[in-house]
Amino acid sequence: MKRILAVMASVLALTSASAALAQEKVSLRLNWILIGQHPAYYLGVERGFYKQAGIDLTINEGRGSGIAVQLVANGEDQFGLADAGTVVAARAKGAPVSVIMSLFGVSNLGVIARPDAGITNAQSLIGKKIAVTPGDALTQVFPALLAANKIDRDKVELVFMDAAAKPISVLDGKTHALLGGIDDQAVTLEAKGMKPAILRFADYGANSQSVSVLTSLDMIKNKPDTVRRFVAATTRSWQAAMKEPEAAVDAAMKAKPGMDRANLLAQLKASLTLIDSAENKGKPFGWGSDALWDQTMDLMKTYRELKTDVPTKAHYDYSFLAPLTQ
Repeated sequence: MKRILAVMASVLALTSASAALAQEKVSLRLNWILIGQHPAYYLGVERGFYKQAGIDLTINEGRGSGIAVQLVANGEDQFGLADAGTVVAARAKGAPVSVIMSLFGVSNLGVIARPDAGITNAQSLIGKKIAVTPGDALTQVFPALLAANKIDRDKVELVFMDAAAKPISVLDGKTHALLGGIDDQAVTLEAKGMKPAILRFADYGANSQSVSVLTSLDMIKNKPDTVRRFVAATTRSWQAAMKEPEAAVDAAMKAKPGMDRANLLAQLKASLTLIDSAENKGKPFGWGSDALWDQTMDLMKTYRELKTDVPTKAHYDYSFLAPLTQ
């Protein structure tokens, strides 16, 4: 009996060692420093979802969608988060990348206004000062919102500044509103004691694919099983974060203890409201509609001067998705 137990112990030890060796090192490049779009991944690592999928995941903070796409394209990171429009623009310049998960069914882009600015609909933007950052996705898509609502661009004053200065500008009353993320700058203003009025681009004719998970075409071709396992673990991670946002924030704060917990939790909860849409109802988590991709491409070509011969459907590959477990 002792001999059998000893043999079993040896087998278990060898199995554990083999499992450890089977862990594939993979990195995920975030689209920004830690914000509410990110705690799900830290929760997935903490609860072993990636490990159970055979993935030893390293999460790297980012400095914008453009840098994330570049790092995935050159193979420094295997996966990344980025605005879909940035992925499209990079693909037009030859970056061999593809979206594999569309995280939000509703764009997180919006006009975030002072409550006393009188901004209640698109027409009320006329005559207002809006804080914007040169070259970012918001500023480039904003003309689409104006056009969709028949507003002359010259009737809205854009005040250009660094992204970090926009909330301060609104708080100080130097501008009436800013272009920002519903799950980011809007929450920041609220944390500072100001309850902002919010106009979502999606509600005024300018919805588009936004925050996405991407990988390289090389990964899709040569390591499809790795991509599939990563997507499955990421789906589990987001599902867990939906059910337990507080636990997700706590997991993220273990990686970055200096964060404002209440603000990060508020950002995550705001992000969770953007996941579901009429188009993706009943679809696997991470799925995006062809119609919204077509609209995104139209916005890019009309307002961001996109010139590309790449077919719209070549920018995304949802074949790795699995239904969201209830």
